[in-house]
Amino acid sequence: MLKIQSFLAIMISTLMLGACQPQSTASVAQAASTTDIVQPKQFNFEGSDVRDAGLGGKDFSLLGANGKTIHLRDFRGKVVVLVFGYTHCPDVCPTNLLSYADAINQLGEKGKQVQVLFITVDPQRDTPQVMTAYASAFNPNFIGLTVDKQHVEALNSVVDQYKIAVRKVAGSSPNEYLIDHSTGTYLLDKQGHTVVYEPHSQTATQLTHDIKQLLD
Repeated sequence: MLKIQSFLAIMISTLMLGACQPQSTASVAQAASTTDIVQPKQFNFEGSDVRDAGLGGKDFSLLGANGKTIHLRDFRGKVVVLVFGYTHCPDVCPTNLLSYADAINQLGEKGKQVQVLFITVDPQRDTPQVMTAYASAFNPNFIGLTVDKQHVEALNSVVDQYKIAVRKVAGSSPNEYLIDHSTGTYLLDKQGHTVVYEPHSQTATQLTHDIKQLLD
């Protein structure tokens, strides 16, 4: 009888040990996972943080110099600036591009990690050659993007992704017209996510401040 009692006592102890072991492991794993939670990076932008606005998020392809197809994904690993406008724009577009050219200069060597894309809202007049000449006049590394007549919908899709308002204003002749369009610009992080909306009024110093945060 004593031997049976001793045997039962050993078995009960073994079962209790087996039952406790997984619970202990789970507690350790739970504690580890709690300490490993990565807090989202905090920014202090001069522009508006639009990470939750559902802007962009899709790759796109448009025409660059010599009609070469340029994809947004080509610039992963760089901060990308999206400027929407057109080459006949009287004031807003050149002002935006001048501000970014100044910001790139302020960044020094870090400016090589930034790509400015100037996307037309006037594909009728803005051919790849016209866009390339215009964008590079502000900075040799700026890229002008457009589409041919057969792929205007591809451009419209990009315009819609970033909620750019566009309205043609008739002039004195079919080729003499203006286009009212949204004047703000966007900063995309190195993964291609739309992060900052910069109003037209931003100075080059303010743009530099925001770009630096995305580069760090």
